[in-house]
Amino acid sequence: MPTPPSGFDAWVKRPVWREARRPLELRQLKKDPIWHGDSVPLGHGRPILIIPGFFSGRATADPLAHVLGVAGWDVHIADVGRNMGPSYEAVDAAEAGLDALGASSDRKAIIIGHSRGGQFGRVVSVRQPERIDRLIAVGTPLTIKYPSFFIVKLPAEALDKAWRAGAFGYVDQVREQEIDDLRYVPFPSNIELISVYSTTDGIVDWRLSVEPAARCVEVNTSHTGLFNSVAGIRAIADSLVS
Repeated sequence: MPTPPSGFDAWVKRPVWREARRPLELRQLKKDPIWHGDSVPLGHGRPILIIPGFFSGRATADPLAHVLGVAGWDVHIADVGRNMGPSYEAVDAAEAGLDALGASSDRKAIIIGHSRGGQFGRVVSVRQPERIDRLIAVGTPLTIKYPSFFIVKLPAEALDKAWRAGAFGYVDQVREQEIDDLRYVPFPSNIELISVYSTTDGIVDWRLSVEPAARCVEVNTSHTGLFNSVAGIRAIADSLVS
C-alpha cells in the first residue's frame, strides 16, 4: 500500500487551489452526453443510496442522483444534512435511507458515499452486510478518521470535541464510540468495495483511499468534482457494472 505523507507535509502541503476547478467541472458535466444517461448502465429500478460528504449536503449529490435517475436507477440521497454532526446520526440517516429503498425493492442496495459519506457507507455495510451489494467510496479516507490536512482536520476535530462536550445538545457517547469502533473492522467479504479517488484531489490525499479490501479506480478531478464531473461520474457509472 502507498504510504501517505505525515508530519508537516500532511498538515499543509495539499494543492487546495485545485478545488477551483469545481464550477467548470459541473458546467462541463451538464454539457456532456453522460448528463442524459449516455454510457451509464441501465438501473431497471435497482436501489442506490447516496451519502454526501462532510459539510456538503444534498446539493453536491444532486448531479450524480440526476444522472443515475435518468438511467433508471432508484436513487435515494441520505438525509444527513450538512454531514457535520455526530457520526451515529449520519449512520441512522443512511440506514433510514436503506429502509426507504427497501420499501420499494427487495434487491440489495448499492451505496455511493463521498468523502465522510463513504466512511459511513463502510460502517453501514459492516452493520448490515445482508442488505448491501457493493460500496463505492468516492474520495473517502478509508484508513484514517480525519485527514491531516489542516483545512479538514481543524474544523472536524473541533466539531467532534464540541459534540462530545454537549455544545449542540445531548450526544450519546456510547453510540458515538460504537461507530468509531466499526470504522476499521474487516470489510464484509460478500460486499464489493470500490474506492474512486483523484490524485489531484486538493482536500484528501489519494493514498488515504487505498486499502487492501478495495478495488481502486483513479481519476483526475477536484475533491467535490468526484461527484460533479464527467470523469468522476463516469468512474462511478463504470463501477456499477456487475
